[in-house]
Amino acid sequence: MSYIDYNMAGLSEREIFSCTKTQTTEIYGRLKEKPEILGCVLIATCNRTELYLSLKEGTKVNPFKQLCEAIDINYTDYAFMNKTLVGKDAMIHLCKVAAGAESQIWGDGQIVTQVDAAIKGAQKAKSSDAVLNVLFRIGVTAGKKIKTLVDFKVNDNSTASRAVSVIKDHPNIKHVLVIGNGMIGRLVAGLLVRNGMQTTMTLRQYRHGENIVPKGADTVNYGDRYAVIEKSDAVISATLSPHYTVSYEQVKELSRVPGVFIDLAVPRDIDPEVEKIDRVTYYDIDHISQGERDARQEKQMKEIERIIEKYITDFYKWYDYREKLKLKEEA
Repeated sequence: MSYIDYNMAGLSEREIFSCTKTQTTEIYGRLKEKPEILGCVLIATCNRTELYLSLKEGTKVNPFKQLCEAIDINYTDYAFMNKTLVGKDAMIHLCKVAAGAESQIWGDGQIVTQVDAAIKGAQKAKSSDAVLNVLFRIGVTAGKKIKTLVDFKVNDNSTASRAVSVIKDHPNIKHVLVIGNGMIGRLVAGLLVRNGMQTTMTLRQYRHGENIVPKGADTVNYGDRYAVIEKSDAVISATLSPHYTVSYEQVKELSRVPGVFIDLAVPRDIDPEVEKIDRVTYYDIDHISQGERDARQEKQMKEIERIIEKYITDFYKWYDYREKLKLKEEA
C-alpha cells in the first residue's frame, strides 16, 4: 500500500488526491484492467489518501504510481510526498488508521466508519479480493477494539465536534448555516442544535433517497444558500463537491457577511479568499484538526501496537489456512 497524508503534504496537495465516489469507481476500473493486480481498495479522507493492492505472487508494483496514473497526475511531481508499506507493516498501519491513531485528531471518532465504507465500496465495485476483504475486516475490528480498550481522553475527537468547539468560542454566534447533508454535515448540525444554536442545513432537491435532518434544525434548498448566508453568523461546509460551495466573489457582494467560515471538506468547499473580507475568520480542515501528541499519547501508541499484534496473528492464521487449502486442491 502507498499513502499520502497530512504529515507529508499540505491541504493544497491533498486536495489533488481526494477522490469522489465516481472518481474512485473510475480508478478501480483502470486498476482492474492490470492482470498483476488481484484487488484494490482506496481510502480517501480529509487527512489521507491510501491505496491498498493485492498482487499476484512475485509481482512488484508501486501503488502510489498506479494511483497517479489512474487519476492522470504526473507521478514525479509528487513522488516524494508518499510512503509505501508492504506485508505486516501495511497491516499494522491499516489497524492504526482505523483506530484513529494516525489521524491529526488523536483518536479520531469518524475514521473507523470511513475505513469500513472504503472496503464496502470496493466490494460493491467488485475491486477487492479475499485477501483485502479479510484484511479490512480485521483492520476495522481492531480499530473498534482499540477504541474500547484505550482511553484517548478526548471529548472533541472528531472534526464535527472540533468545528462546534470553534463556534462556541465565538459567543456572538447565534445562527449557523451548515452546507452539506452527508454524515459530517448531520453530525455538525446535531451538535449545534444540542448546544442551543439556531441551525439551518442545506438540502439538494435532486438528491436520491431520504434526506436525514437532525431534529431541531431548519432546512433550505442548496440553491438558496446565499440568502441564508447573509442572515447567518457562521457557515460550516462539509460536502463532497469538487467545486466551491461558497464563492468569494458572491460572498463579498452580500449586504451582511458572517464572521466565521469553517471548511471541513477536502477538496475545499469554501473559497479561502473569503478571509480577505473585513472581520472574517476562515478555518480549513488543518486548522480544525491541529494539535500535537503528548507523552501520554506515545505511551498509548505502544498499547495500541500490542493490541494490533493479536489481530495480525489472526490474519496470518487465516492466510496460512487458505494457502494449505490451495495446495490440497492442486494435489
